[in-house]
Amino acid sequence: MKISTVFGLVLSFAALAFPVAAQDAFNRAARIIEEHCLLTPKAQRCSKLVLRDSGNERIGKVGVYEKHDKTCGGDPDVEHRLFDLEIDMKTGAAKWDNNPKIEMRPVPLRR
Repeated sequence: MKISTVFGLVLSFAALAFPVAAQDAFNRAARIIEEHCLLTPKAQRCSKLVLRDSGNERIGKVGVYEKHDKTCGGDPDVEHRLFDLEIDMKTGAAKWDNNPKIEMRPVPLRR
C-alpha cells in the first residue's frame, strides 16, 4: 500500500506514543487519503499526519500537513495545514474541511 510507505514514519512514531485508538485513526486516515485520492502522489510523499487532541475513541480527528524538508523543499520551520479529517471509528465514514467555508463535509469518492 502506497500510503503506509508515505506515512510510515509518522505512523511508526504514533504507535509508540499513542494508544491503539490513535494508531487506528492514523491508519484509517492514511487509507481514506489513498482510496479517495485526496492527495497527489507527490503531495502524499510530502505530507504528515497529526492527531488532533479533540478526537476521542468514537471520532478520530487527524490533521494533514505539508512536510518541508530537503526532499520536499520549503522552509522546515513552516507547516501548512492542508485539511483535517474526522473519522467515525465505528462506521468508517469520513468528513473533511477542504472547502472554501472550511466546514466538515463528507469525503467525496474521487476514483
